[in-house]
Amino acid sequence: GGRSAKATELLRSRGFDAKNLKGGVHAWSDEIDPSVPKY
Repeated sequence: GGRSAKATELLRSRGFDAKNLKGGVHAWSDEIDPSVPKY
């Protein structure tokens, strides 16, 4: 979403290797790592 994109840019501007996940943590849990809990 919009907030995560802003947070990603802020972190990158401060030297972090930040990524913005398309679909968020739910998509990560569904597609990559089902052990990640969804609330």
